[in-house]
Amino acid sequence: MTSAAPIRTLIADDEAPARLRLRHLLKAEAGYEIVGEAANGRQAIEAIRTRRPELVFLDVQMPPPNGLQVCTEIGPEAMPTVVFVTAYDRFALQAFDVHAVDYLLKPIDRERFQKTLQMLRTRLRGGARTTGSDPQLVSLLASLRREPRGVERLAIKVDGRVLFVRTADIEWLEAEGNYVRLHVGAASHLFRETLSALEADLPADQFLRLSRSVIVNLNAVKELQPLFYGDYAVILRDGRQLVLSRNYRAGLDRLLNRRVGRESCGAA
Repeated sequence: MTSAAPIRTLIADDEAPARLRLRHLLKAEAGYEIVGEAANGRQAIEAIRTRRPELVFLDVQMPPPNGLQVCTEIGPEAMPTVVFVTAYDRFALQAFDVHAVDYLLKPIDRERFQKTLQMLRTRLRGGARTTGSDPQLVSLLASLRREPRGVERLAIKVDGRVLFVRTADIEWLEAEGNYVRLHVGAASHLFRETLSALEADLPADQFLRLSRSVIVNLNAVKELQPLFYGDYAVILRDGRQLVLSRNYRAGLDRLLNRRVGRESCGAA
């Protein structure tokens, strides 16, 4: 009796400790071969195309392109089996549960991880999926295209009152521990939410993640200036300067290309 070939596996997560955790958990299990790691969405896309893994552990909240955008760019027909990895994200967990898409919640629990691997062995080596698209992934991506994301207002408690702030009026946001500081004109408000969780509630075509701790409203941006080592200075209309980390440039390039394309079409 010959043993089955190990399952070729890719780890894609922008956090080094998370990649290390997945690597240790996988190496403790028989039947899996780690063929590569990716620290951002662009690296994940390249690795999927060149190394052709059968399985990808894919972080949802990587710098753009994020995990869901990676799946969209690769296409569900060519995408390997995916297990999404996420910190607590209301939108992601609800969407994954509805569409029966596999996910692991950070910090990853060993017992939960082993149950996932047992299911994956059956799927990948038991003939449950050999060719074609993963129907659950197809369903998830289709629903994301149909349903616009983003809330119009946030409710903030201020001195016993509840203040409603339009998301369109927020110029930029910065993380303060497990809170987020919202900058609205000359005022700022502390919102009880993590930056990553709040990001899921913001219109994706209007807000851009600049770094781990800062998100900006694109409508508030006046100018970009190159800095050293691939970073950019982001100058707001009020003169404030933020910094776009080189690790997050892929999302900016994608949005700029799309906006330039629209302007060109309109001018034709």
